[in-house]
Amino acid sequence: MNTVAFRPGNYYVSLSITGTYCELKCPFCKGKYLAGMLNASNPELMLKILNYYYKRGTRGFLISGGFNRDGHLLIRSHHLKIIREFKRNHDVIFSIHSGPVPNDLLELIWSSEIDFIDFEIPPSNEYLRMIKGLKSHTLNKYFRFMEKASNYSKEFIVPHIVLNSIASNVNDELRTIKVIADFKPRLLVTLVEIRSRNSNYIDIDRIIKVLRIARKLFNEVSLGCMRPSEFKVKYDEVIIKERLVDRVVNPKVSIINKFNLKVMGACCGISRSHFKLFPTLRK
Repeated sequence: MNTVAFRPGNYYVSLSITGTYCELKCPFCKGKYLAGMLNASNPELMLKILNYYYKRGTRGFLISGGFNRDGHLLIRSHHLKIIREFKRNHDVIFSIHSGPVPNDLLELIWSSEIDFIDFEIPPSNEYLRMIKGLKSHTLNKYFRFMEKASNYSKEFIVPHIVLNSIASNVNDELRTIKVIADFKPRLLVTLVEIRSRNSNYIDIDRIIKVLRIARKLFNEVSLGCMRPSEFKVKYDEVIIKERLVDRVVNPKVSIINKFNLKVMGACCGISRSHFKLFPTLRK
């Protein structure tokens, strides 16, 4: 299977249903990433954004925003009602950064016909404490949520894991992906931690070790959008040459040309059955 490049651009856009507001304020983000999303902080604005971008060719929407102090998205039933009605009247895909929401909210998300959950599973308990500031949470909470979501459909949840974190080690990462593999998701998305400018050390041997194991455990593996720019310059080529991933997000043009990669205007989390909704881009 040849590696496919993904460039979401305006074909798959991100909405923050809380604007720049976030209760959690993770130490690594502190809400700054929300500023780069479209502000859909009230129902009327959300619907206007959906209509505006759909008319201009967008076929995918990521629903994201600030998290509460329990570590999940501050989403309400009126958001989900808008999504359900819009989806029933348009040929479009919705994904969501939900976090481990309570069971009743998970049921509402499923009923809203959202296509899949982009679900970050921490590589270690220390990551939850140090990076997320969720001192009372453990990995088991995230595994239990993945089990519940997978019971709806194996297509419903796409696990993401951060590699090369200062709050985990290679053995933590390997243990975590082996548990994730037991749920048999259709895809694993791997991310690479972005640290401060002075501590952005990339242990490529550690990352490759995990990717080699992931390659054996999962049907498809993606190198997702979160990774340092230095990684793209130095190591995307290494990862693709070794055929360690099936999908890669926003690689350099030189990499696309060197490996003659097909380029999809979409989020890397979509299922192959949804490829037909999105354009193949010029290189």
